[in-house]
Amino acid sequence: MNTEKLFEYYEKTYFHELARKEQIFSRLSIPLATIIAITGFYSVIISGDRAALTLGAKIWFLAILALSAVILAIGIYFFIDALLGKVDKNMPEPNIIEKYRLDLLDYYHDEADAQEITAQKIREYFYENYMSCATICTINNDRKSSSLYFCNVALISAALIAVVAYAVITIPKL
Repeated sequence: MNTEKLFEYYEKTYFHELARKEQIFSRLSIPLATIIAITGFYSVIISGDRAALTLGAKIWFLAILALSAVILAIGIYFFIDALLGKVDKNMPEPNIIEKYRLDLLDYYHDEADAQEITAQKIREYFYENYMSCATICTINNDRKSSSLYFCNVALISAALIAVVAYAVITIPKL
């Protein structure tokens, strides 16, 4: 692969990762709603009548509910990591790039082909920044995507375990 093809690849990768970041962020609304729903389900479970339970059933109920709460906390941790995560690196602002271009023109003003040298240096600057920013965004998005996956797994587990706790408190009444 020549430099021109790599430049195009890094540029496409950079913009792809920016779009991917937005997709990951938009997928966080369902886990947030699930966290709120599970928390509300806990209030239903806790307000249930535990008087009919034996001591052993009460201990099992509290242990199962505590396990579900711990797994929910783990899910919340991964949710926050997917939401906030690490800070991405973006391309420099246009005014910084223009200042760099003007500095290059000033530096190479004695050269016969100052415009061509400056254009080549700006292209190298873009090449390095696309490569660097795309790499950091890819690493961060991979981490956020993994955190979103683990968040979903934890939330599903917490919900299922909470249902078991609800069953423990409800079945004796039947």
